[in-house]
Amino acid sequence: MKRIIAILAACTWLATSAGATHAQLHAVAAAPAGNIIDLGFGGISGSTVPDESGSGNAGAGKKGAIGSETAWSPGTTTDSQGDPAAVFDGAQKERIEIPDRAGSLNVNHFSILVRFTLNESTDTDPAHQRYEFMEKAGSFWFNVREDTSPKYRLRVGGFFNGNSVDNFTGNRVIPSNTLTWAIATYDGGRLTTYVANGDGSNLVLDKSVAQTGTLNTGATITGIDENLVVGAKHRKGHAPGGSGTNEDLEAFFNGTMSRFLVFNTALTQSQISTLIAGSAPPAGTPGPVQAAFVRKSAMSTGATPTVPYRVSWTQGTCAAGATYRLMVTNGGSSSTPFTGTALSTTVNLPVGASPTLAVDCGGPSSSTSFSSAGFQEGSATYTGSWPSTTFAGAWGGTAKYATAASASSTFACASCNAIAWVTDEDSQHGSARVYVDGVLKAAVNTNASSKLNRVIAYTFAWASDGAHTLKIVNVATKGHPRVTVDGFLTRS
Repeated sequence: MKRIIAILAACTWLATSAGATHAQLHAVAAAPAGNIIDLGFGGISGSTVPDESGSGNAGAGKKGAIGSETAWSPGTTTDSQGDPAAVFDGAQKERIEIPDRAGSLNVNHFSILVRFTLNESTDTDPAHQRYEFMEKAGSFWFNVREDTSPKYRLRVGGFFNGNSVDNFTGNRVIPSNTLTWAIATYDGGRLTTYVANGDGSNLVLDKSVAQTGTLNTGATITGIDENLVVGAKHRKGHAPGGSGTNEDLEAFFNGTMSRFLVFNTALTQSQISTLIAGSAPPAGTPGPVQAAFVRKSAMSTGATPTVPYRVSWTQGTCAAGATYRLMVTNGGSSSTPFTGTALSTTVNLPVGASPTLAVDCGGPSSSTSFSSAGFQEGSATYTGSWPSTTFAGAWGGTAKYATAASASSTFACASCNAIAWVTDEDSQHGSARVYVDGVLKAAVNTNASSKLNRVIAYTFAWASDGAHTLKIVNVATKGHPRVTVDGFLTRS
């Protein structure tokens, strides 16, 4: 099973002319996968502001107070880079509202990129002291704060698991009347902001704080699926416990915007830099993905245990320092247990799982699929004395053990590419010799100062499936001669 990856559109930027389209005037690169809003300020028609992302999230210009608002046809000017920019007059309560069409704006991870010029001559929010880039009420928001010392610093937040997080204020001062890029991302582990010059140069980290949780939607909190509002904070009682009936507007942006983009993924700093600088963003692919049993790890307890797997990959064509995302699909459901810059992680999967593990760095993914199986101790053949024993923590409730030298247990798989021996360890246990396909491979010590159950004591893997055997021979270590077989694991 392969994950469907969006294919980036190739754009040819034409020289500026009297008849140039807004797309031709963009001084930034084609967006990477996950772009769900790209407002076309150069293509405004009446009150309609088109969406050039291809996601159909066009906005409608509105102005005035709730209940008496009228359509607004945004006027435009040219920013210092020569691109068209919409002019927002905060005193007129001007904003662009984007409906949540079929849940297209309900994101969990995000990136927001705004190229703007702030005009602080009009204080549009004396009560709460902010100029709002955007808000999707009950979900997430991004603004410039006035109530900081010094003034004009970024703030990003969201409703995570039903709770408001509104205490992330950036470090860098946003200059007034200067074309600037402001960027905010959330990757499931951190909220991060960046600032750059209006030409995309000098991109720097502003601030990054730990934050986890599912990003809620307005519908989750109040039952109202709110619009995403550009240039204002539009509230309908969306705080936890709100009724959704108290509606007002505040925190109007004042100045110009020449770019407004939203992604449903967290872009890396490298991707952001390339995107706003005007060349094609990296769309690399990680190298081969591998999954292996973790020797000396332990299965979980319970009747349906999980098994640790070490999942690893190489950089491939991904940019240096790229953020990787691991998606695990098993039994018709998917999860993303890892997002980060490391090239490996450990995931726990049920015995008998048949997962697909896909890793991407913002572009196409690399993946591997396999089937696993678990076998109780009765699946092996034995020579010598191997009594059964019952104890708490044994996989399936029972295990077999030997105390005599040369007593052996042999497990055979008809077709597998990896095999593992599951045992328990304590101060009474000793060593065993391990043979793979009849060849001595290792001496494994199962002695431990405290009791450990369902331990994956030894593993072996091959490049492809085949018929194989794993043989455990007791050494009968003096003073602690016991060796236990609690079962076996295979992968194919």
